[in-house]
Amino acid sequence: MSIRSNFVFVVFNDPDVVGVIDFLCCVLNEKRSHASPHLTIQGPFNEKVSIDSISAIKRRLKSDVFFIGNPGVFETEQGIVLFLRVNSDNLIKVWDKPDFPLSTYGFNPHITLYEGSDKARAKRALDCLKKNRVELLCREFDVVQYVPKQYDMFPITSIKGNEGAISTLIGSGKIGSSFRSSFMAAVNRIE
Repeated sequence: MSIRSNFVFVVFNDPDVVGVIDFLCCVLNEKRSHASPHLTIQGPFNEKVSIDSISAIKRRLKSDVFFIGNPGVFETEQGIVLFLRVNSDNLIKVWDKPDFPLSTYGFNPHITLYEGSDKARAKRALDCLKKNRVELLCREFDVVQYVPKQYDMFPITSIKGNEGAISTLIGSGKIGSSFRSSFMAAVNRIE
């Protein structure tokens, strides 16, 4: 019996998008993630996805702009997951997640920001994200395959997040000037 651990990801490469998600994940998880922000769009499968299939997904998504925003949470056996929803024009056309059939679970693509046991922390972060409407558009992405026993899911040359991305959002008026400090205070408040 083989382990079903072959997946297809959309990896977000826009430095501003990566910078914002890096900031949120770093504050929530108290450490930087080594992996680029990604969305699992297919899998798990027993076998690797063919190069032709990956190419077809890339062609289908080529002109898409991904919306990332509208935070939410769901509970798991381990605790709680805080996420940002993701969508684009053609995303549902390449969606294939056998463990989460559309007929049962609906279409709920998301980037996980936090997965852990601290429900109060996740809910405070959710409230702050909802209040500040952190919304991103991403045109720079790649479609990659994750296969079992890969030492590192993402190449060493993955996009470095723009550490000034939060400042850019503040400067554009998309989020309030106090977002950075408000988010850190909300997440780290002890109840």
